[in-house]
Amino acid sequence: MAYSDWSGIFAVLVTPFGADGSINETRYKALIDDAIANGAQGVVAAGSTGEFYALTKAERARLFKLAVDHAARRVPVLAGVADLRVEDVLEACQSAVAAGCAGGLILPPIYAMPSPREVVAFFAHISRNTPLPLMLYNSPRRAGINLTPALVEQLSALPTVVAIKDSSGDITQVSELVQRVGDNLRVFVGYEDMIVRARAVGAHGVIAMAHQIAGPLIRAYWDKALSGDKALEDLGRDVCALYRCFQSGSYYAAIKETMSQLGRDAGGPRLPLLPLADEQKAAIAKIIADAGLARWAKA
Repeated sequence: MAYSDWSGIFAVLVTPFGADGSINETRYKALIDDAIANGAQGVVAAGSTGEFYALTKAERARLFKLAVDHAARRVPVLAGVADLRVEDVLEACQSAVAAGCAGGLILPPIYAMPSPREVVAFFAHISRNTPLPLMLYNSPRRAGINLTPALVEQLSALPTVVAIKDSSGDITQVSELVQRVGDNLRVFVGYEDMIVRARAVGAHGVIAMAHQIAGPLIRAYWDKALSGDKALEDLGRDVCALYRCFQSGSYYAAIKETMSQLGRDAGGPRLPLLPLADEQKAAIAKIIADAGLARWAKA
């Protein structure tokens, strides 16, 4: 799929670890199959939800290749290529190109908190040194800086920047992004609970964390977002309930625990994250039971 056609739901996959801490490749391939069967139009390997920060370079490269080979052109595969050092970002991009990934999902420099001028210089350097199509990843809470619409407009002039994932949670910002760069970049949001508002202002898709847990729910919510169907309210309540599960402990650990409770084994997280405490697991179980979320876990 050409990047100009990227749209809809791109499922960002967890990385399932076995009891010995190694990657469970069989389970990973099953997650890809489930995502595609439940209507995902793309998948993301080794993104934030995939705990990229806890993976070795070799493991990340292996996940890129595994995802591309197993997806087998059914959907495009985006590679999480963010890292601390510019050289490591470019190495991840090289691995993604070698694996055949359709593009790379890239944060601005982590921890350094650069100025807008430095952000532009960073992405320009990456763009000059890799042919990989790039989806900018705006995550102010985790990166410490905000890729504003004005800044993204500058970055859209770079030849390999083709899309943006905006996880600001600000629908006004998403709307302005669509207005400023929507003709040049594919605009995605990072949260499924924003689907209705994002589609209403013209966003092209969502990088979806919850789809791998409750794919039929997220696909139905996407499909009905602009329909005016009364069922949309019920779907929206279930999506919000699912997101409340993620607040019981560290976000990515809670995603894996929610998956486990709904019958989709993803193993535990890697350090620095820990498995959830018993009271946190109980809180998730109560949300699942109260909202009846188990019915959405079936493919």
